[in-house]
Amino acid sequence: MVVLAASLLLVATGFQDPDAGWIDASLARARAAAGLEAAPLADPATRIRRLHLVLTGLPPTPDEVRSFVEDPSPSAWAGRVDALLGSTACAERFARHWMDWFRYAETHGSEGDPAVPHAWRYRDYLIRALREDVPYDQLVREHIAGDLLPAPRVDAELGVVESRLGVVQLRMVQHGFAPTDALEEKVRFVDNQIDVLTKGFLGLTVSCARCHDHKFDPITQDEYQALYACLASARPVLQTVDVDADLTAQDAELERLHAVIRSGLVAAWGSLSAE
Repeated sequence: MVVLAASLLLVATGFQDPDAGWIDASLARARAAAGLEAAPLADPATRIRRLHLVLTGLPPTPDEVRSFVEDPSPSAWAGRVDALLGSTACAERFARHWMDWFRYAETHGSEGDPAVPHAWRYRDYLIRALREDVPYDQLVREHIAGDLLPAPRVDAELGVVESRLGVVQLRMVQHGFAPTDALEEKVRFVDNQIDVLTKGFLGLTVSCARCHDHKFDPITQDEYQALYACLASARPVLQTVDVDADLTAQDAELERLHAVIRSGLVAAWGSLSAE
């Protein structure tokens, strides 16, 4: 996320010395060869507006513009960049791109358009992950098998096992309201999971190997079927994402109450039998 945001930021702001430190040296040489002059640097108000729009998708407030115009120094600029990169608004903006890749939706589509239970939890999970700059390889593992990781990522403050929320995207597929062919529905369900995972993480249309070996990349139909078998062996369920400590916090009190109830029942049955 930081690399993408920084790249967009440099292109959009024009915050560079026109005589040195150009992002693309070849572009600078071509400009000079063509006898073209660089456009002047944007004024502070324009730069701060571009910064906010690139990183958050929202314009700065009048107070934020005024503050930067009064102090457009490199240190003030760097501080503003760091603050925005670590903001929830920035994470929300880039989470939208991620959700587009993984076809985020709160319903399954089709004629009945049934709801995807707790879909919003996946959205919030992504926002938190991007805000905290969770490594990309960790997000890949969580999206493929987040519920099976031996050492899952945990948000102690929220009391949530974050890794388990990554696999929610596997549930966001087109799902018929009343399919006439259950097997065909299952095949379409899993094929969509393969298509999204491989396009999102590999940039490859592995789904076309469903019917034949891939014509351009070394992906065989056997490999597609092996991946299909892995995904088809799982089924969509609702699972608990609370940390284990929260799940067992009441165990001692429950055991105490069970003992009280048992002794009460014994006493009641004893008195009834005595009569």
